[in-house]
Amino acid sequence: MQINTKIPTNLITGFLGVGKTTAIQHLLKHKPQDQTWAVLVNEFGEIGVDGALLKDSGALLKQVPGGCMCCVQGVGMRVGLNELIKQKPDRILIEPTGLGHPKQIMQTLQDEIFTKYLDVRATITMVDPATVVDEKYLENENFIAQAQIADVIVANKVEKATSSQLEAFVSWSSQYPNAEQIGQISYGQLALAWLDRPTALKPSAIASSKHHIPVDKPVTQALEIPAGEHWVMRSHFSDGYWSYGWLLDDEVEFELTDLLDWISELKAQRVKAVVKTSKGILKINAVLDDVRFEPAKLMENAVLEIVTDKQINQPSFSHLLS
Repeated sequence: MQINTKIPTNLITGFLGVGKTTAIQHLLKHKPQDQTWAVLVNEFGEIGVDGALLKDSGALLKQVPGGCMCCVQGVGMRVGLNELIKQKPDRILIEPTGLGHPKQIMQTLQDEIFTKYLDVRATITMVDPATVVDEKYLENENFIAQAQIADVIVANKVEKATSSQLEAFVSWSSQYPNAEQIGQISYGQLALAWLDRPTALKPSAIASSKHHIPVDKPVTQALEIPAGEHWVMRSHFSDGYWSYGWLLDDEVEFELTDLLDWISELKAQRVKAVVKTSKGILKINAVLDDVRFEPAKLMENAVLEIVTDKQINQPSFSHLLS
């Protein structure tokens, strides 16, 4: 890449559990082989599960855990972007948390500090068709903002959707003329060509959006497991959702059947994990009681995170260990 060339940059947004990380993994697998891409991933919880899932992708990676990265005057986002820009990747993909504030994130990208380095292209908003028939989502400010900022709106998980849900998606997406491309995909298989569509959102439209008040909390520091312990746990609350996350050492092994049953019974909006189990190291993804798993490589420590709209009193998994 030429030193004076701006870096193509895309925002990949969507609500909890829509499949953003899977979609980014797909894009990284199908990018031009001679290019180096970077990912700035923002996580709602304070344990970096998405980062663990992307670490073996070959991409340059920077994580911003602990809530929306536009909070605290966008310090986490600015630091992460600066570090990636210095490495001169051929493209940057930005994955905000599903509860993030996309207009404020885009406003940061339009800051003159970044405009001389970044070529901001299409924002892709992913949507689960099941959510557009649920008032809980349709009335959610973040869900609405994700659609308002989209240049491309994509229904993901269409293999699971009913015909009425897909019809509802087509009707719902037509409310957002800012999105010049509407797509339907399965398994996060975003088209590479969508990334190079231009962004139509004007800076004035971003600036006039509802102001998001920064959270008064420090930038999250990297977690370490205390000496003599086998894990460290962190919880976080924002925008009506709780997150509970664990960083685990290599001695923690789950009985797989018990773990899957426990996750299914939680019916949480999102569960992600890369953990050691009685059947080997697995990557686990769950949305409500839909639990899926596949073999994985353990990168450094194991991780487990729950995001739910119901508070869990004294969350514990000790009874699930082998």
